[in-house]
Amino acid sequence: MRRNGHFVRLTGRDCAIRMFKWARHLAGGGSQRRFLSLTPPFLQRQSIYDRATKRTFHIWLRDAIDHKVYEGIFLFGDYGFEFARGIDIQKFYDARVASNETPLIIDCGANSGLATRFFREIYPRARIVAVEPDAANLALAKRNNSALDVEFFQAGFGCSAGRADIVNPQGENWAYRTELRDNGGVEIVSVDSILDAHPQTTPFIIKIDIEGFESNLFADNTGWIERFPVLVIELHDWLFPRTANSKNFLREISRLDRDFLYRGENAFSISNTLL
Repeated sequence: MRRNGHFVRLTGRDCAIRMFKWARHLAGGGSQRRFLSLTPPFLQRQSIYDRATKRTFHIWLRDAIDHKVYEGIFLFGDYGFEFARGIDIQKFYDARVASNETPLIIDCGANSGLATRFFREIYPRARIVAVEPDAANLALAKRNNSALDVEFFQAGFGCSAGRADIVNPQGENWAYRTELRDNGGVEIVSVDSILDAHPQTTPFIIKIDIEGFESNLFADNTGWIERFPVLVIELHDWLFPRTANSKNFLREISRLDRDFLYRGENAFSISNTLL
């Protein structure tokens, strides 16, 4: 997949398009977003300048898929809170830190660890738990968050403990799907089990991108939703037509006093009682 630090899957046309976008990003100062990409877009090792901390850090990518995820998260703000409630979210974090509490962030479906790293940079005093079912993805996630206070689990997320298998192991690395199997090779953990294991933390953000398994996650044992001021989720009805895959999520979220907005591929559910 790689040779001499380059993505070998990129065609000449792909490289040209990416170079044009990157040059425009640099020329425009990254549209004044917090993070500025310093590295040509076809290299495995990407250098990122953080305007807030005035320092540079590095992440590793395997291929064009990883680079697309990287662009979405660090350059286009897929998980940023640049909307009206963003002020409330920052105030919640600042207040918890000022009170010597530890905000808890759970990354459900961590993939290559880029969202994990994004949250680590934005909220350095938070405790982050990253959960990913695929071993290769998890290994890269650890590399992209090395020497940082992040806890990793190779598992999937569901409404209760169980077992599952990855049913499309030949799929693209950002799209692995799990299905329940009695003797499956992947452990399924619940949000409650993560919360129980971190009693000294304060729930803050839960990010969910589990390729359709959210239908199971929100089928039962959903009391944890109210404990998180911020829930960010990618829904997958488009991937499973005629199954109402988002039904359980929408049913549970509509019962609560929370704002709901859609931006890009993600839905944001923000508490009106905790913030």
